[in-house]
Amino acid sequence: MKSPFKFLDSYTKDDREIFFGRDREIEELYHRVFESKIMLVYGVSGTGKSSLIHCGLANKFQDTDWLPIVIRRGGNIIESMAVGIRSASITEQQSKLVTPADFKKGVRSLYLDHYKPVFFIFDQFEELFIFGDKEERRLFIQIVKSLAESELQCRFIFVMREEYMAWVTEFEKFISTFFSNRVRIEKMSHSNALEAINGPCNAFNISLEEGFAESLLEKLSPGETDVELTYLQVFLDKIYRLAVGILPPPRGESKGGLSHDPELKEGLSFTLDLLSKVGNVSDLLGSFLEEQISLMENPDTAMSVLKAFISGKGTKRPANEPEVIDNIRSFGKEIPSEKVTELIQSFVKLRVLRDKDDNGRYELRHDALAEKIYDKFSTAEKELLEIRQFIENSYQSYLKRKILLSSDDLSYISNKDSLLNLNSELKGFLEESRKHQKAKVKVVRRLIFISSIAIVLLIATIVYTLIKSNRANQSVSNAKNSISQYTRPIDKLCSAGDAWKAKKGESAKEALLKAFNDLIRNPGKVQDFNKLRQVYLSDFKPVSSPIEFAQCSQDNRFIYGYSADSIFIWSKNGELFSGFSCGKFPVISLLMSDDGENIGAVNLDSMLTVWDNKGNIRFIVKTGYNFVNKNQIFRFTKDNKILKISDKTDADLIDIKGIIVQSFDLHKGSVNAVDISDDGKFIATASSDSTINVWYLNSDQQRFDFYNTITFHHDTVWSIDFARNNRYLISASAEGKLIVTSINNEMAYNSRSKFYSSIYDKEISIGFPFFAEFDESGSGILIQSTELKYDREKSFMAAMYVDRYYHIAQTGNINKLDYLRYSPDFKYLVLVSGDDVSLVSRSAFVWPGNNYRLLKISGQKPFFSPDGRYVYSICGKHLESWFIDIETISVIALDLYNNWDNYI
Repeated sequence: MKSPFKFLDSYTKDDREIFFGRDREIEELYHRVFESKIMLVYGVSGTGKSSLIHCGLANKFQDTDWLPIVIRRGGNIIESMAVGIRSASITEQQSKLVTPADFKKGVRSLYLDHYKPVFFIFDQFEELFIFGDKEERRLFIQIVKSLAESELQCRFIFVMREEYMAWVTEFEKFISTFFSNRVRIEKMSHSNALEAINGPCNAFNISLEEGFAESLLEKLSPGETDVELTYLQVFLDKIYRLAVGILPPPRGESKGGLSHDPELKEGLSFTLDLLSKVGNVSDLLGSFLEEQISLMENPDTAMSVLKAFISGKGTKRPANEPEVIDNIRSFGKEIPSEKVTELIQSFVKLRVLRDKDDNGRYELRHDALAEKIYDKFSTAEKELLEIRQFIENSYQSYLKRKILLSSDDLSYISNKDSLLNLNSELKGFLEESRKHQKAKVKVVRRLIFISSIAIVLLIATIVYTLIKSNRANQSVSNAKNSISQYTRPIDKLCSAGDAWKAKKGESAKEALLKAFNDLIRNPGKVQDFNKLRQVYLSDFKPVSSPIEFAQCSQDNRFIYGYSADSIFIWSKNGELFSGFSCGKFPVISLLMSDDGENIGAVNLDSMLTVWDNKGNIRFIVKTGYNFVNKNQIFRFTKDNKILKISDKTDADLIDIKGIIVQSFDLHKGSVNAVDISDDGKFIATASSDSTINVWYLNSDQQRFDFYNTITFHHDTVWSIDFARNNRYLISASAEGKLIVTSINNEMAYNSRSKFYSSIYDKEISIGFPFFAEFDESGSGILIQSTELKYDREKSFMAAMYVDRYYHIAQTGNINKLDYLRYSPDFKYLVLVSGDDVSLVSRSAFVWPGNNYRLLKISGQKPFFSPDGRYVYSICGKHLESWFIDIETISVIALDLYNNWDNYI
């Protein structure tokens, strides 16, 4: 009788008759593989990704429909890909298969040999990131990009573990569609796992006692709804061998899958009594491994051999026999080569190792085994393993690019190479690197000697600079004094221009901004000053009722806003472009499309109305919203569709006529906020079920497909906002958490209400944030918060700076304010505290007690133009503008200074 269970082996195309429980995934893979030339298949270890491709997907194709070429990285992914092409070719390849052009010629020749589409299947793709270097990845990306963008009949399937997905963003920089077509393989559900048990047993005439399969799954994963496939196959294999009476398996006589076992005179039965004899499954693989090693003549020696197949990350590491011997020596052990060969063959027979591949490399059968072996490493062994792998990777890079180790690299190694028993090539590489660094030290010493001679000259230069700086400071001081001393705005501006020329500091900037805005507001009778007023001051006429909100359009053509009963659109010069009724109920949210052609408003009755910019209604539709966050009820897309919170599902994407294009409905609770990434490729929904769902644009089908769920919150998520790089999000929740995370569910920043400030040298509470967003520059975060969890009426605003990785900077705390905004170029902030509205410089801002309030602004709710050249504010029934482009103002001021006589 044959065993229908695979133990730790992946299923192959020949295993079709025993492959069950994956029909839905197989169908999805088959349809998705044709959506684009690149498909990314990912999931956690043990979900059966390789089996789904090599058995499930493979059996969907006729032999005439595809030419699969399975590639593992081996020593180098490009070389392995070349080997795969040559092996499948009928006509001898003429190219060396090194450059992208070589591979295009090679794939074209391969296709003409078979007249079948070529499918490159990169299994265990994460090995490129674990073992490869930057140069290998760079060239591989170029090859994939060249082939994917060509007319050649070839496609790519990348199969990898989910925890390495973040590394793939390196590919997306060059191949924008790399993430577009991807399939996440989930763990097998209990219902499908029943098929995976019953199907093979029925196929091989194994009878099951009633309730056996259900009891097995309960024992395998008590209280869970899904199953670890690796353990299921090992478990079933063990039950099978108990049933046939060959446990432990004879060495070399039994492998998983369709291998032969002794024939039975009667049929085989799996019973509940047999199940009870299997034992605890909590450490099934660990027990199996220890059981097999305990049977060895020298268990410690056997474990040393297995450790040679583990990477510094605790994953599988393919290795040939010489590499195994080198790896063993790295741990200070010496095992004769004939003994290593014997142990490797024993582990192959015991189904712990796979037999050698075309490159002569062996490897562990499953990542789960790697994890168990890695647990056996001591801390010192793990450190030595990481150092050895670092040296090996650096040496491979040196062979290609001739770059030796740096002083920091050598410091990291810290002479521990003496413990590693490295081969002669690696020892020579380290020795040459150390000689090179010693030579650099000698050069530095010579430079220090030469530099000491230059110090005298430097001191003289410093003295001269100090004298010059004192003169410049005097000019700046005069400029500040001129603001109060001089009467005429022109005198103030000319003095400020002279100071700016002498020293471009905050005091001179303050003098320029105040003097210039005074001048264009009070130009007097001088014609040239009136021309300045016409160019740089927008004169907004009053409207019928007090303005409650205003903002600039993204294209910088319009300013739009609303009052209690009307919506207004002004041209940039201040003329009223259009004004129309907003309906019976007050407006709570107003947005304009990026191109300025459409404007939408949500009223207190939850109705969303969209008009064109002249006030003609395009459609009216009901939406849903939570009173806590009125800022993210809807969003315009780049192509003038509208994403809105739905009153029936989670969210709807509707066209400009109000027709639903797509609905989204995965959350278990109500949705409180929606957002769209700036590039239009991702959307996000934040829900009361404590999760955030992310969807990505499938460019082939022009619809959004589910991408990921963000799961770091544990209470209602109030708001969600994409960063300017389109791959990070910031969210605020009812638990008082402010979280920055990548779309791949990777934490960048997580805080509960308090932030350390080096300004104050203490922690500052920001209470319970219920709205957070990235500013226009992407360098700051704006937060709306409250001291008490449910007291939204007494909210305040705060802001923090973020670094390039979206960590909140420790120096970034700003005092609690009524209102604030960053300028798009991140040079300024406008702050509102009571009736005090100020423009301040971000670089010089230290709160409280700063000396650089650059400009006092009248009105309330100030906002910047998208180009950062203007600040606007609401002053009752009209708007005011201030011109703040310091470069332009300084040129005007210096021109006036140089032509002083014309204006006396």
